[in-house]
Amino acid sequence: MIGSGTWATAIVKILLENPSQRLNWWVRDPQVCDSLRHHGVNCKHLPDLKLDASRINPSTDLDQVVAASDLIFLAIPSAHLEGVLSRLPRQSLEGKRFVSLVKGSLPDRAMSVSQYLEQELGVPHDNICVVSGPSHAEEVSLGMATFLTIATHCPQLASEVEQALRCSYIHTSHTADIDGVECCGLAKNIYAIAAGLCQGLGYGDNMNAVLTTAAFREMRDIMQSRLPYSERDMSRPCYLGDLLVTCWSQHSRNRALGVAVAHGKTVQEAFDNMGAVAEGYYSVRNVHQRNIEFGRKIPVAEAVYRVLYEQADPRTEIDNLIEHVF
Repeated sequence: MIGSGTWATAIVKILLENPSQRLNWWVRDPQVCDSLRHHGVNCKHLPDLKLDASRINPSTDLDQVVAASDLIFLAIPSAHLEGVLSRLPRQSLEGKRFVSLVKGSLPDRAMSVSQYLEQELGVPHDNICVVSGPSHAEEVSLGMATFLTIATHCPQLASEVEQALRCSYIHTSHTADIDGVECCGLAKNIYAIAAGLCQGLGYGDNMNAVLTTAAFREMRDIMQSRLPYSERDMSRPCYLGDLLVTCWSQHSRNRALGVAVAHGKTVQEAFDNMGAVAEGYYSVRNVHQRNIEFGRKIPVAEAVYRVLYEQADPRTEIDNLIEHVF
């Protein structure tokens, strides 16, 4: 495991449900590393969750963790992904297989995680897997029913990841639509920010239902025009389900960002209060830049971009969506 946030910690809990599983775990923070090593507790994220310390090997040495592992789970914010992985020598990645748990794109490259792994780090396409929701770390930590979609072109890798993740409360399915799953994982965070803006401005469930409907239509159009895939069923949990849970859930950091901004907070103030970043903040900039090239109409995403990056008034932007889009 590379990463030590809430999602990384929740996935470790899942992996350790297999009593024979042992795990190497790269952790940036020495304090968190010591807490995991001695107590089996991530002292900064999900601190009430107790892990079996005898079956985890936490370390602040990234090279050591990667060298000792065959299957590598990535669970760090997309904004930090390149800074972490670019430190590794290319030869150290040979033969490694990667499972991306990241719901976003690289901020300055407008690339998905799978594209970065393949094009920049030389990881073969069949050695890449993407895991999607709908899922929240907080519910996983409580052992609540969670549904994960495993996206990869390699049946053997899909089977291995599915076996590693499946347990009494984790239900899995498989698709080969890596691009679509990643696109949805990126886009749904943008629309959750919009849902948060509406909540922060005092709108209720009726508005959220209409917003989510417009967001789904917009997300579907983006995927059909840029990433066509004949077997994609947008009603599946990895598409519609992931969008719904992120727009509606109290656990959504992207929704919380929207609420905070609607209340007059800056993005940085919101991040400081959450103790984490919201992927949608970076994703909406990439979508905006790509949309200039494609010229598609994505009014909800563009409204979020204007609020976050051009300091547009949230009330004005939402009122405009009500008048002309919803």
